[in-house]
Amino acid sequence: MAAEALPADAIVQAETYYLPPPPRRGQPVQDWSQVPGAELVFKWVDYRWGWRAPLPTVFVPDDPGLYARIDDGRWIAECICGAAWVVSVLDPRFACAQCRQDWVPLIVPADIPAAEAEALALVRRFWFHPDDPRNPVQPEPDPEPEPEPTPEEQP
Repeated sequence: MAAEALPADAIVQAETYYLPPPPRRGQPVQDWSQVPGAELVFKWVDYRWGWRAPLPTVFVPDDPGLYARIDDGRWIAECICGAAWVVSVLDPRFACAQCRQDWVPLIVPADIPAAEAEALALVRRFWFHPDDPRNPVQPEPDPEPEPEPTPEEQP
């Protein structure tokens, strides 16, 4: 079964990025369809780069999580070690195959299609969660209202 090309207006996530290798002559095609999206990166780095990164089994206690963002048409998250991986917004958890950080929650937008549509409207296809501290476009704070003059201050 050959991988089908994504439409030009698709945002890539783990399920469409981390694909099994093509079969060797005379060998069956590997089926990764039952692997959860967040775990695909571990299978991919094993076959592609030969890393033997163990699949995490626990969540980091009390971790607030990492924000997913769209970076040039791909859903990614950046680990605290600086590595960035393509993530699955359908399986919102993140672990790093490089520094081997255990699972942390992946913070995704409430309206994923709206975030993707916003990114697709841009030439380079970038989108940040509004609450992400790495968002380069931070909202302007509301201006403080002018204090009402007291009766003694009125002319």
